Amino acid sequence: MTSIVDLFVARQPILDGDLGVYGYELLHRSSAMNVYSGTDHTLASLEVINNSLFSLDIAQVAPGMRAFINFNRDLLLSEAAYILSPKHVVIEVLETTVIDADVLAACRKLQERGYLLAADDIVRADQMGPLMDLVDFIKVDFRAAAANDEEEIIKKYGERHRCLAEKLETEAEFERARELGYKLFQGYFFARPVVLQSKQIPAFKMNYLRILNAVHRPDMEFGELERLIRQEVSVTYKLLHYANSALFQQRTHIGSIKRALVILGEQELRKWTSIVLLMHLAQDKPDVLVMCALVRAAFCEALAPLSGVGGRKSELFLMGMFSLLDSLTGFPLEEALRPIYLAPDLRDTLLGKQPSSFPLADIYRLMKAYEQGDWNQVIDNARSLRVEADEIRDAYLRAVKWGDEVFSLLPQLDAVNGLPKGHGKSTPVPVETH
Repeated sequence: MTSIVDLFVARQPILDGDLGVYGYELLHRSSAMNVYSGTDHTLASLEVINNSLFSLDIAQVAPGMRAFINFNRDLLLSEAAYILSPKHVVIEVLETTVIDADVLAACRKLQERGYLLAADDIVRADQMGPLMDLVDFIKVDFRAAAANDEEEIIKKYGERHRCLAEKLETEAEFERARELGYKLFQGYFFARPVVLQSKQIPAFKMNYLRILNAVHRPDMEFGELERLIRQEVSVTYKLLHYANSALFQQRTHIGSIKRALVILGEQELRKWTSIVLLMHLAQDKPDVLVMCALVRAAFCEALAPLSGVGGRKSELFLMGMFSLLDSLTGFPLEEALRPIYLAPDLRDTLLGKQPSSFPLADIYRLMKAYEQGDWNQVIDNARSLRVEADEIRDAYLRAVKWGDEVFSLLPQLDAVNGLPKGHGKSTPVPVETH
């Protein structure tokens, strides 16, 4: 009999050639000890898949998109996939699977029922034999495959399959994969910018950083903040659009910066001004980078009360968001943080200067480990923080849901009042003054 344990569920985006989100690979695993009293690992995996993808509702973690899910041989033969909708998932056949007649028959049966299949972690064109002609997606491991194999795979299968370059970690790797003809991409390259160390931060981005500095000072002055915001026309309109959105559920229309500042209050003002400015800093960056920053911010905020630092949850929101500030600006994190006021321990955590036993450092490492599916690191940090596994999972799912809600507003915000996407001109804004 297996023990009932908590579980972890995370997601990693799969991008198209324009760096739009095509779908998500779901990273799932039973948490805490990850130990079962029996040896039926297939039953254990079935428990995780059933709980994480069926009971929790797949739409929570991959709304409106396909979810790529790993299946081993036993799961393929057990017909476990049939509890999942073929319209919402892609079945990934693990690279360790022995491809024999039984596996091929199971895969054909899945396809007959409308499921899409993917060959996972491919490093050679002949790696999975006849399965390679059967699957819809071929995921090529760019960390392990040789350069000539990456080329051979795309030449042999690129016209008949959707080839996906995975485990990309740099922009150069992404560009090379795209030039070779790969159509889908996965990895953390979008969070590793090409650092422009020899140039200054552009003036308009520096202005956004000045506003961030003003809004995060402990002695925040509403008058000075209002003056700075009014100088950026699209920042103003987007801030007001946010303040009047369903997320705030205001009964009366907010038509001025001053009213928005008063009604939102300091904590919410810091959060939402940061979100608006985040989008402006990321105007020339992939949308998925904005989504990643939003989820990180909400996840860290949710972990704060669970870790005994609930009084600093608004600061931890910023810690998650600012963890990608180097990617958003294209400059080293220390340089990007310099114009912004942050508590010293928060700044040191972002720059990796805090002791490993420090709570903020544990939360920061837990956030990054969860995002990458490094469950052993997640468990270690959870123990240090004395946080239960199900609390971590639920906090992450809430962060994903919130991030998706905010992200869904982006097209509206870019179109509001006919403003072009990106920063506005530094001119006064004709809004109400009361």
